[in-house]
Amino acid sequence: MSDTDTNVEQAAPVKRGPGRPPKNDPSKAEQVTYLPGPEDPTMVVWRGHHFYANVPKTVMNPDLIEQAKGNKFFKVGDFNPNSDSVATREETPLPKNSEQYRVWFAAWLKTMKSAEALDQRWIAEEVLREQCEVGSDDIDFMNSLYQPKRAELRKASMPG
Repeated sequence: MSDTDTNVEQAAPVKRGPGRPPKNDPSKAEQVTYLPGPEDPTMVVWRGHHFYANVPKTVMNPDLIEQAKGNKFFKVGDFNPNSDSVATREETPLPKNSEQYRVWFAAWLKTMKSAEALDQRWIAEEVLREQCEVGSDDIDFMNSLYQPKRAELRKASMPG
């Protein structure tokens, strides 16, 4: 994915005056999903947001939403993993049930490099967990892995 394809650039700050809506307006929130090409990474940082392949993320920034609408690597709106997802070279197929999701979760948990990325990924996959019908017992099990990993990552990021 090249810089021109993703519109990665530094824009001049927008000056806001009286009566202008805030930049992050919850009433204008949209689901934005990163759809990489076959050779693209499974995670990108675009305009300060982490996007994971085929995982919808709620975005409240109208400028980012508009740019995503014109970008072939992003889908704005409801995401259907059966018809909208794109397989990537590094990625296994999306899980279809709670058992597959537990395996999926354990695999990506090992790859996390920061507590922030871990938290963002967990939040971003809420819709996927619902689609896989992940239950409270599954959540309890995953939490028993998630919390120690999060503590380890936080400790590693602390200075000194």
